[in-house]
Amino acid sequence: MIGRGTLVVGLLLFPEHAGPASIRWRTDEAGARAEALRSGRALLVDAWADWCAGCKLLDRNTWSDPAVRTEVQERFVPLRIDLSHVDGPDEARLRTLGVEALPAVLVCAPRGCDGDSPRSVGYVGPGEMLVFLRKPAPSR
Repeated sequence: MIGRGTLVVGLLLFPEHAGPASIRWRTDEAGARAEALRSGRALLVDAWADWCAGCKLLDRNTWSDPAVRTEVQERFVPLRIDLSHVDGPDEARLRTLGVEALPAVLVCAPRGCDGDSPRSVGYVGPGEMLVFLRKPAPSR
């Protein structure tokens, strides 16, 4: 039996996956790519799923960090790809991105992602994410 305390802790750790309002996540991949090409900025892809606990922790702890938000907004076109239905239409998308586990964060050239795109897999805190985000982004 789940007690009220357990339920409250669960709600605090795993709120709805809406994403922090301060990062303007794009959900239209073609539009995000066009913006990346126009601006010369790399794509930052957050591959997530509504059932992914690590994805929710990224939202709560990492994407909400002020230094991480600033780095994302200044250097990238942020794109969030929903892979909640991996047993259906999202399965092919997983293969195309080369994603084997979630959460996965990819830094992609403006033209899009490939199997060689730098990636962070699994939950990482703000400090580790900043190190990842500050590496040189692919340009081709």
